[in-house]
Amino acid sequence: MLLELEEGMNRLPYPSDLSDDEWDLVEPLIPVHQGAGHPREVNLREIVNAILYWADNGIKWRAMPHDLPNWSTVYDYYRRWVKIGLWEQINERLVKLVRLAEGRDEQPSLASIDSQSVRTSEKKGPEQGIDGHKCVKGRKRHIVVDILGMVLNCFVSAANMADIKAAVAVLGPVLETYVRLEKVLTDQAYKGALGEIAKHVHHCILEVTTKLGEGFIPAPYRCLIDGSLSEHSLG
Repeated sequence: MLLELEEGMNRLPYPSDLSDDEWDLVEPLIPVHQGAGHPREVNLREIVNAILYWADNGIKWRAMPHDLPNWSTVYDYYRRWVKIGLWEQINERLVKLVRLAEGRDEQPSLASIDSQSVRTSEKKGPEQGIDGHKCVKGRKRHIVVDILGMVLNCFVSAANMADIKAAVAVLGPVLETYVRLEKVLTDQAYKGALGEIAKHVHHCILEVTTKLGEGFIPAPYRCLIDGSLSEHSLG
């Protein structure tokens, strides 16, 4: 079965391709060519499909399949959209749509924050360190989710970055975007950060969940963040 696209393009579909309904949700947010200069010659839906293929398969940009747009063109659009915050805009729109579909207010009032350190390759880089507490060399992902487990924001750092410092970076954009937020649940790792974070938190409070007993007992609501962390790779 061929994937039929605008401008007479067609090819066999990839699992990461957007469906027609998914493209209808994303397309209004995609910037189009404006002003003087050469008219746009690329299919923007294919550009998005190519970026999703790259993210889903963890390939090098130069390894882009030949039936997708040229890798350099795809990379150029990706960097351009990163700079204007397009991916955050798309995520915000989808979070609101899912919440409305579940019969909830589009703005969450409760969220959870957590982090996870993961091993990476031996290649050195600015975003690599050692998490002494968990004995992991690599990167750390910090994530904030709502009660449905929808990702509100994420932040990647070296594994040795303290949760206290990263919490400010990952929570800041969330508090600006979701003004209805009243409470953010955290674990004991953030206990010492409450004073520092409070300087940046104005319309909500942070609550440290306490251990309920011996052994592993999922804390109410905070267990939702575990699934979100496990589903997202750092690449």
